[in-house]
Parts: sequence; structure tokens; C-alpha cells
Amino acid sequence: MDKLTQAFNFRHACKKFDDTKKINNDDIEYILEAGRQSPSSFGMEPWHFVVVDSSKIKAELRSVCYNQEQVTSCSHFVIVLYRKANNFTSQSDYLRRAIARTLPDPNNQMSIDIACQAFINFCEQGLADGLTINHWSEMQDYIACANMMTAAAFRGIDSCAIGGFDHDKVIKILEKHIPQIGEESFGVGLCLAFGYRINEPATHIRWPLADVTTYLTDNH
Repeated sequence: MDKLTQAFNFRHACKKFDDTKKINNDDIEYILEAGRQSPSSFGMEPWHFVVVDSSKIKAELRSVCYNQEQVTSCSHFVIVLYRKANNFTSQSDYLRRAIARTLPDPNNQMSIDIACQAFINFCEQGLADGLTINHWSEMQDYIACANMMTAAAFRGIDSCAIGGFDHDKVIKILEKHIPQIGEESFGVGLCLAFGYRINEPATHIRWPLADVTTYLTDNH
């Protein structure tokens, strides 16, 4: 079995971490780098990772994550934020910088204007019915999250993706500690708990590949 397949088999939703064990800095940066290197639509990388290694702040967050034990027992709690729509207007600094770095001449304001408008047109016309740019941005988070959890498993580190939280209260806690992160500019896509398991997990339950796959070929 190759090492990547071993990592997929190792990873599970760890509900109980050993709170006496800490992940070292090299391993945390390895996990975060997997998130940073992740692909994103238009290469926008609309995520921001908040790494919580404070027992006091983890306790605050547990109270707004439906009291889930893994929030406080994990070694590091990573809140994966997504950028909201006001980061993607034609005049927003973030969009213009993100676009500029992809152009042959990153200082050509007219080219930046045209590319920004093309992106905005896609968001207004190309998304599925009912979806907004906030939905689009949040969906990018999940790509980074999956890569971070796989990277953790590759290093023998456990994880748990947490989608059960009071979104607005999580943002309020972050605003208190990081004033530049506000609810107008950022939303919470997912939270990830990282650490080391106490108990061995049950066997993975998955549908057979044949049940979730359809091939379309020339002979179909």
C-alpha cells in the first residue's frame, strides 16, 4: 500500500484527542502549507487560517461549537475563514492584487480592470441558481481543508472537521482577539481540530466505488 493510501486509511473523524500531546511547529506548518498550496477557483485563494493554540480561547470556542469535546482536547484548532463578497468588487484591494499577480504586466491598471470585471461577470452570471459569491468562496475552503487533513494523516496526526458551530458567535470571538477579522469581510467555512487519538477508530464505512462512479466512454 502506498503512503498516500495509508494516509487515507489512517484519517478518521477523531472525536477524542489526547490533550497531553502537542503537535510540533514543523508539523503544523506542514499541514498549513498543504492548505496554502491547494487549488482554488480562478486561483483566488479566498481563505485565511486562524490557528488557535490557546487553552483559554479554545474553551471560548467550545462554548459556541455545541460543546464538542474535540475543540478543547485537540492540540491545535484551525478556523478556516473565507472572504466575503466585499473582497471581490472591482475596487477591492484583495481582488485587484489577486488578479494583478496573474497578468504579464501586474502594474497595468486597465488590464486589471478588465480581468476583475470578467471575474465579477462570472460570479453574477456563471454560478448555479441561488448561489452567491459568498457560497462560491466558502466552497473553496473545503478544498484546502481536505488537503490539510490528508497532510496531517500523512504525518500520523489525527483530525476532525467541525461544521457544527454558531457562525456569528465564532466570528465575534475572533474579532475580540483579531480586530481586522470582521463579519463584513470574513465568514467561517469549517473548523479543523488536529491532535493525537486516544482510541483506535472503527473501520471506515464507505460506499463501494462502483456505487458512486459512472464512466462515460466512446462505447457508452
